[in-house]
Amino acid sequence: MNRRTALLLSAISAALLPVNAFAQQADVDGVKAASRAYYAALAVADNGAAMEKVWAHTPYVTYVGPRSKSIIVGWEPLKKMWEELNNITAERKVAVSDAHIHVNGNLAWEMAQESGSAKFKDGNEVKIDSLVTNVYEKLDGRWLMVSHHVQPKPQ
Repeated sequence: MNRRTALLLSAISAALLPVNAFAQQADVDGVKAASRAYYAALAVADNGAAMEKVWAHTPYVTYVGPRSKSIIVGWEPLKKMWEELNNITAERKVAVSDAHIHVNGNLAWEMAQESGSAKFKDGNEVKIDSLVTNVYEKLDGRWLMVSHHVQPKPQ
């Protein structure tokens, strides 16, 4: 390769870097927005409609919550779980902190800490102090939750 070709390729590469960096930042911002939407939906104890907007409706979505004894797989079983949980929950306040987000193509993951509380209709209240992994997939231009796994922090 001659010097002129090398300089041309170098200039093209340099010109493309900001575009790629911009696209990467836009995806990270999109995942952050999807995370905020999920936690806003978590605070809504409805018939499951709030969660329906933030989850992918695919057969491969997965969920392991703080009270889970097994893995929920698929949108229909997950939708049913949200309906049942919302029937027994009076209030949920959960915040995320120390989030670490990585985007790779149409997949992204977020590892963070969750804190807050949940009040149940029977009067029971539980403190939330957990570690969480959320996985998002970009489908039709939207970042949607495809997996949520939360575990209580060891005490």
